[in-house]
Amino acid sequence: MPPFFQDLQLDYITGIIDNLTGDYQTSQYYYTFPSSLELVKYRQQVFKDLEDKDLQQAVKSFCVKMQESRHSYLLSLECVDNTRAAGYHLEAALLYWEALEGFGQYLDGFTPVSCGIGSLKEYVSKHIAECTESGFSRAATGAREIFSQMRFYMAVNGSGITITGREDTEPGSTEKNYLADLAVLLGADSSNIEETVTLRDIFPNVMETSYLENALIKLLKRSSPEVFSGIEGVYKNYPDFYSKELLRFEEEVQFYLGFLSFRDRTVLHGYNLNIPDVISNGNFSGNGIYDIALVWKGADRDYKVVPNDFSFNKEPSFFVVTGPNQGGKTTFARSIGQAVYFLIMGLPANALSLTVPLFKGILTHFEAEEKIQSNSGKLKEEIDRLAPMIKQDNGYQFVILNELFTTATTNDALVMGREVMEHFLERDCYGIYVTHIQELAEETDRIISLVAQAGDGKDRVRTHKMVHMEAQGYGYPESLVRKFGLSYKDILRRLG
Repeated sequence: MPPFFQDLQLDYITGIIDNLTGDYQTSQYYYTFPSSLELVKYRQQVFKDLEDKDLQQAVKSFCVKMQESRHSYLLSLECVDNTRAAGYHLEAALLYWEALEGFGQYLDGFTPVSCGIGSLKEYVSKHIAECTESGFSRAATGAREIFSQMRFYMAVNGSGITITGREDTEPGSTEKNYLADLAVLLGADSSNIEETVTLRDIFPNVMETSYLENALIKLLKRSSPEVFSGIEGVYKNYPDFYSKELLRFEEEVQFYLGFLSFRDRTVLHGYNLNIPDVISNGNFSGNGIYDIALVWKGADRDYKVVPNDFSFNKEPSFFVVTGPNQGGKTTFARSIGQAVYFLIMGLPANALSLTVPLFKGILTHFEAEEKIQSNSGKLKEEIDRLAPMIKQDNGYQFVILNELFTTATTNDALVMGREVMEHFLERDCYGIYVTHIQELAEETDRIISLVAQAGDGKDRVRTHKMVHMEAQGYGYPESLVRKFGLSYKDILRRLG
């Protein structure tokens, strides 16, 4: 898991997505950035194709049958009995062919936009042709047809068990009575036709055949050898019929399906995710951006997450965000960090519209509680966590610094804060610096001051809106004092 995941609460978000994918594990796909702009756009195009609900359903149906097929295939590998193993193997082969054939038929009528789905369509068509030419599909479906035609009728009564070849044959007819053969197989005395045959564990077990099942199989092999030779032929001649490419597709497509399911549920909460514009450099801006983790955490509460707009300079620059406590500064920084991450990953982002250059990575440093056991102090811990970010050689990163150097003197924090921002700007990084130090927000051609707003009136209610303006020299503590009843009179009253 990348270091910035917890700061941006992406661990929480990807955990939700992972839960939406059922038996598939997708979290590992979120830990590595695509290697190029072409791959980012490749993913975005695949998402556009998969927005088609019919295609989504076709892919999901394919994956469900693949799961069922692989389940039977694994059972075939674990079975000791060859006949039972061959039966599970045939079941796996038939489910695979049904999945393949149904998926191919749908894709034949679908016109993809993306290179990814286009290549998939071409490959599935080719693989179906190969399965037909190799005789796999004919062998599997032929064995099924022969097996499905086999019928037998078993009657259990006080005098024994009778097996006949037709369901309309009544017990006691002239059809051959297999009781003697069955009694021998079960270890009973066949000379005594009235002897009660005790069958233990007669109900089917996934891995082990019951006495009755084994007896029936042996008898049926005598009467219908062609059925079992067909089943065992598929087992012998097509031991490994899966396409490695389609097995990989089944796993990796969950990355797309899981996120689309997450997006649909986010829409139900009243917020949308849209595919952003990704560019090679410059023009970094967004409209209606919001903290998607906050949306999900507040889904059952009666409040709305406030969206914001922003626009960086065309050249690498920093937002320095100041304003009152609980004004939404950290939430704003986190929301942009999430959007940058989604864009780099080729995913729909948490904004109405978004244009972002393709950064090489994301660096974050959020305020953390001091660890008493470290014996080094909070300032030293902050510098230790900042050091790996500073030492990185590769530039063009997106950097978020949240409340740095809070335990240092104001002058020291000012000097160190400016040095840190200058370091990243020299490496062509864009960034956000959330701070209470007003002087850090003094604007230059590469520093932009944003201020978290508080409404007019007695209580100065936080609007959670960020406005491009000169930093203010006050933090509106009086409104928090009134809100939580912490005035001098309030405290005296409670103390009696």
